[in-house]
Amino acid sequence: MIGVRASVKWLLTAVAVLSGVSLAAQVLPGEEGILERGRRLPGEVSVEALVDSVARWGRTEREKVIVLAGWFREYMAIDVGKFLTGGPDGDYRDVLKERKGICGDFTGLFGELCNRLGIENERVEGYVVGDGRERGETCLRTNHVWNAVRVAGEWWHVDMMWAVGALGRDAGGEWMFKRHWNPEYVLMRGEQFLTTHMPADPAWQLTDRPYAMDAFIEGNLADGERGDYYNYMDSITVFRRLPRDERQMLFARRANRFNPRNKEVMAVTYYNEAVFLLNYNRKTRAVLNRAREYFRIAEEYARDLPGVKESIDEGLRNVEALIK
Repeated sequence: MIGVRASVKWLLTAVAVLSGVSLAAQVLPGEEGILERGRRLPGEVSVEALVDSVARWGRTEREKVIVLAGWFREYMAIDVGKFLTGGPDGDYRDVLKERKGICGDFTGLFGELCNRLGIENERVEGYVVGDGRERGETCLRTNHVWNAVRVAGEWWHVDMMWAVGALGRDAGGEWMFKRHWNPEYVLMRGEQFLTTHMPADPAWQLTDRPYAMDAFIEGNLADGERGDYYNYMDSITVFRRLPRDERQMLFARRANRFNPRNKEVMAVTYYNEAVFLLNYNRKTRAVLNRAREYFRIAEEYARDLPGVKESIDEGLRNVEALIK
C-alpha cells in the first residue's frame, strides 16, 4: 500500500438553521395519517425490523418514503457534538442505534433503508445556505449532502436532516438541537427547494433548464440566468449506469464546470481515485501510469489548496518513485 493518506475528503458540514423561505410542502395534508404511522413505530429497532414495518404500512413508494419521514421526525436528531467537531460519515447501523448524526449520517441511513425497500435513490452533494456565511464563500466547496428518491418514475429531493429540526443556541449561547418538523424538505423539487439547496451536479436540479450557479450565489433564482434545454432524466440514467470510479470523476468534472470556484472537488476526487487505484490493484505499470495521471490532474486544481496540495504532491512523488 502506498504511503499516502487514504482520503482528504472535506467535511460535509451540517448546516441546519431554520430558513425563512416559504416552501410548498409535498407531504400533503391528506397524507398526515401515513406520516403518523412512522411516528408510531418503535425507535429502538433493527434495520430489518424497521424495513419490515415500513413495507407493511406503506403500500406505494411514496407512502413508504412518508412513513420513513414519520420515523425520522419522531426519533432522529442532529448530533450537536459532531456538528461542532466534524468527523466521517457513520455506518448506517451505528447511526440507527444512536439515532443522531449530521448530513452524511442521515443520508446514509435513509439511503440504506430505501435500498432495502426497493426505492431507487441517490446521494446528492451540493451547497446550502443559512450558516451565517456569505453565499459566495459557501460555494467554494460543497457543504451538504441529501438524498434523491425516484417515486412513481419521478425524482424528488429528500433532506431528512433539515426536515427533523434545526440547530440553535440556548439562553447561555450553547448550541442545541431543536426538534421542529419541516415537511417542505421531503419529496420536493423546483425553484423553492433550490433556493436553499443547490446540487453540485446540475442534473440533480431536476429541471430541464438548470439555474446558473451565479443565480444561487446572488440569491435570486427567479430572475437569474438559466441554461438551455437539458434532458436531466437521460443524464441521470447514463450517470447511474457508470462504474463507481467513472461516476466519481464525471461528477467532479460536472461540478467544476458548473461552479469553477470549487476547485477542491476536482483535486480531492482525482486524488482519491489515484489512491484507490494504488490500494486496490496490483501495481502494474499501467496502473501506476494511470494513478500518476490522476495525481497530476488533482495537482492542477490544488494550487491554491495548501492542505490538499501537500497530500497530492506526496502521492505523486511516491508513484513516480515506483515507476522509476
